[in-house]
Amino acid sequence: MTVDIKKRLLPAALIVVVTFGCILLSRFTRVAFFLALAIASAAELQRVLFQSGQPMSRSVPVVYCAAQAVLCWFHAPAAWMAAAYALAAFAVFFWGVLKPERGMGFVMVNLFVLMWPFGFYAIVLHAAASDIWLKTLMLGVLGTWACDSMALFGGKWFGKNKLAPTVSPHKTWEGAVVGAASAPLAGALIALVMGWDFGMCVVTAFAASSFGQVGDLAASLVKRYAGVKDYGHLMPEHGGIMDKMDSMLFAIPAAYFIVYLFLR
Repeated sequence: MTVDIKKRLLPAALIVVVTFGCILLSRFTRVAFFLALAIASAAELQRVLFQSGQPMSRSVPVVYCAAQAVLCWFHAPAAWMAAAYALAAFAVFFWGVLKPERGMGFVMVNLFVLMWPFGFYAIVLHAAASDIWLKTLMLGVLGTWACDSMALFGGKWFGKNKLAPTVSPHKTWEGAVVGAASAPLAGALIALVMGWDFGMCVVTAFAASSFGQVGDLAASLVKRYAGVKDYGHLMPEHGGIMDKMDSMLFAIPAAYFIVYLFLR
């Protein structure tokens, strides 16, 4: 038991400290932190897809996310964000024309990874650089963490019906419901502590955590396709960067848009 705690809880504590340290320190560290996660995710995803016989270009998503980091730093309009995505897609097609021997599969795989996860990373970068970053990240991250933790316990206590057995055999409907029900409670607690709008916090935490559960399953779907257990081996028992960001890549953008609608 002691070994399990050290392998699981100590790295988790380190992850929490580093994450919140980078998020709270400054706007620069927030953007740099998520950009570093995107770059590391590109390396992990390239390795996983290569094992499944699907070649992926690492340079296109890395350059794309770096460009989005620059745009969000200068608060560029959304049209520039869309233009950067269009240019990245153009680069993928142009690369396919220059290297026709790689086949159409190469183009489709790289278009897919531009949409997920790196299109989602772009939204996370813009959320981190926005003036509503604190509400977005606190509600998105803490709501999702509460959901994930309670879904684990809910599945162990009440789990009988598999949610998606071929994608994630350990997840149950009961665990998902318990997790989703705990997220509004986390949102309510954040509202009371921070003095924010109660309805905004409850709705945002619930929606973000629900989207996060879908993101977790989406990442698992890719892993099952590639035949791997984890995207990487950054820390014992925790997998890689993509294994930690799978739900956040859906939860943080959802929180960003909902908080924006409430405040604007």
